[in-house]
Amino acid sequence: MAKPGLFLANIGPFLRDRSRKGGWVLCVGAGSSVPMFPGWNSFVERLIAKDVGDEKAHGLASMLLSQYSPDALIQAAHDRLGVKEEEFIKLLSVELYRDWRSCITPNEWDFFTTMLSARVGEYRRSQWIDYLQLIRNHFPSLTALSVAKIISDTLGSDIGPSAIMSFNAEPLLASLINGFLRLDKLTAREAATSAGQKLDLVTHSISNRTSRRVPYYFIHGFLPVPVEVKKLRAVDASDKLVFSESEYLQMANAAFSWQSSVFLELAADQSVVFIGMSVSDTNMRRWLSWVHTNRMKELGSRYMYRGASTAHYWIRKKPATEDERLWIESSVEHLGVRVVWLNEWDQIGDALGSTLGLTAAPPRMSLKPGGFAGR
Repeated sequence: MAKPGLFLANIGPFLRDRSRKGGWVLCVGAGSSVPMFPGWNSFVERLIAKDVGDEKAHGLASMLLSQYSPDALIQAAHDRLGVKEEEFIKLLSVELYRDWRSCITPNEWDFFTTMLSARVGEYRRSQWIDYLQLIRNHFPSLTALSVAKIISDTLGSDIGPSAIMSFNAEPLLASLINGFLRLDKLTAREAATSAGQKLDLVTHSISNRTSRRVPYYFIHGFLPVPVEVKKLRAVDASDKLVFSESEYLQMANAAFSWQSSVFLELAADQSVVFIGMSVSDTNMRRWLSWVHTNRMKELGSRYMYRGASTAHYWIRKKPATEDERLWIESSVEHLGVRVVWLNEWDQIGDALGSTLGLTAAPPRMSLKPGGFAGR
C-alpha cells in the first residue's frame, strides 16, 4: 500500500530533516510558470493553428491530444509546417513568450528581457523591485513567485536546496530568485561581487560552475528568447531541447545522456521535491524507477527492510474526489514518491516553508508601491 499523502495541517518539517541527511533538490515543471507561459496542450494547439487556422485548431488539438503525447505532436508540427530546424526553434520561442509579450508594453517587454537572465549585481535594487512588481501585477498567484521567495530565503543555508532542476525551457524561476535575493539578502556591495551570485545556470555538461553556488540545471534545454536587439546572457541550449518526440526518444534511448546522469545522480543521493509537474513523463518515471528499485534492494540486503519507502515528494493540488487522490498516490508509490496535497495553489509558499521547518512561511511579497518605473 502507498504511504498516505501529506496535508498542510500535518506536513511536518521533512525537508529540514532531509537537509541534515544528504540534502534535497527542487525540480520544477511547466505548471510553476502557468499562466504566464502556456501549458503543453495549449502550446500544441497554437502550433496546430499555424497549419489549419484558429477555427479548426481547438477541435483537432483535442482529438489528437487524446491519442498522442505533446512531444509527438510537436514533432508532427515540425513536419507539417515544413520549416528548417532553426526557424522551428524560433517559432517555438515566439509561441512560448507570446501571451506574456502581448499583455505588456514594448518598454516593459524590453525591460523584462533585460532582467530575465541578469546577474544579481548587474542592476540596482530598485530595478529588481520593478521587475518583480511587473510580474506580480499581471500574475499575483504565479506559483514561481511563491517558490522563488522561499528559495531565496534559504539559498546557501543549511536548509536550502543543493540544486535546482528545471524541465522548462525558460529561466523565469531563476530570475525571480535573483530578484528576491537582491531585495532581501544582499547588500549592494555583496551583489556586485562574485560571491553575490548564488545560482549557476547550467545548460551543458561543460557549462561553467563555481564553488558554493547552487546549480540550476535546464534538463530539457533552453529556448532563446525572441529579442530583436539585445542578446540575453543565458547560454543558449537549443541543442539540448527535448520538445519533439525525436529529441525525447534520442535522450530516452541513449546509453548515456547528460540530462539522465544529472537527474540520476541527484535522485539517488538526495530527496527531490517536484512542483508544477504531472510526474507522468515516461522517461522521468523510468529514471525514478531505477533509483527506487536500487534503493529498495539495498535496504533489503543491508537492513532486511521490506516495507514502504519514499525519498521524494510531489507537491500538487488535491483532486476533486477521494478515489482519485488514492489512485494518484498509488501511481507514484513504486517510484519512491510521496504526495503532498494542497487545497489551493496559493498554499505553495506555506507548504514549502513548513517542510523546511520555518516557524512561519515568509510573508507574502510586499514591494514598493508604484510598479514598473522603467529605470
